[in-house]
Amino acid sequence: MSRLVASTAALLAPLVLAGCATGTAREVSQRETVPVAEFDVASGAIFDDAFEPARLRAIDPCAALRSAGLESYGEPASDIPGEPGSCSNFMKDHAGEQFNVTLYLDNEVYETPHRIGGLPAEVLPEDDTCFVRAAYQGSGTDALGTKFGMQVQLLSEGVADPCSPAVRILTSVAEIIRTDPPIGSTPGSIASYDPCSMLTPVEARDALAGVTSPAEARGLFRCGWSGDNGMSAAVRFDAGRVETGPVPPADLGGGTFGSVLPGSIPGGCRVQWVHRGDTTPARDDELAEVSIINSGRLPLDPCAHAIGAARAARAKLPRG
Repeated sequence: MSRLVASTAALLAPLVLAGCATGTAREVSQRETVPVAEFDVASGAIFDDAFEPARLRAIDPCAALRSAGLESYGEPASDIPGEPGSCSNFMKDHAGEQFNVTLYLDNEVYETPHRIGGLPAEVLPEDDTCFVRAAYQGSGTDALGTKFGMQVQLLSEGVADPCSPAVRILTSVAEIIRTDPPIGSTPGSIASYDPCSMLTPVEARDALAGVTSPAEARGLFRCGWSGDNGMSAAVRFDAGRVETGPVPPADLGGGTFGSVLPGSIPGGCRVQWVHRGDTTPARDDELAEVSIINSGRLPLDPCAHAIGAARAARAKLPRG
């Protein structure tokens, strides 16, 4: 066993069970590292009420990361907000070596052979980088679909085993969320809104060409509706710069114009707009996007449906 794997395994022994997850069938001993089947097997189950999506969307990821004890590894640098629910700190460790850590509150999780902060987790070392993920929502068995959770990504040039501090940081973040979650202080940030609330059942039916479909959350910042007629719609919140479309921008109301982006394959179209711009050149804008896919090849214009759904979604967001 390599030194990196051995030291991470030793760290996981006392840490995998930090915190208490609700929904477990029995208490797990300190020496166990798994059975994910102990968690509720419903595909949308929340493993611990502290990680309920509305609560997580209200959290300031930069404050959560700062509170996770970064100063014990070196001198923290300035926060760098990223996509909704994420934040990075590109700092130096005590030896002056690179120690870049990023927290994602919304991340897909796959294999979960460990427990970190009382949640099913995975640890993925990759050279000088380690990815540590803990799931808070999904299914108890992989067969029932993708799980969603948190991720700490750590790049360290001076630490032999970057997974050890990554596990500690994620364990601290989980405890902070349970006991004293730092609430975001930016009014109107898109990160605080539920994408599944952007389309009413009637608006979703219109987007799907007359077919009713329930909203399906895909993490904290994505939501989808799928009709049995081959139509699907999605709302996504992101960060970056609006793409330039080949057709004129669409008036979404309220003084907002959206970039219309037909798919490279016929049947798809996206409408993307700036919810809130950032005056700092190095930082990204907050973006919203509505997409339509007409895989059933119905005789309709997917961009017209995407524009209609985008107008409905934009109306539910405050002016950025």
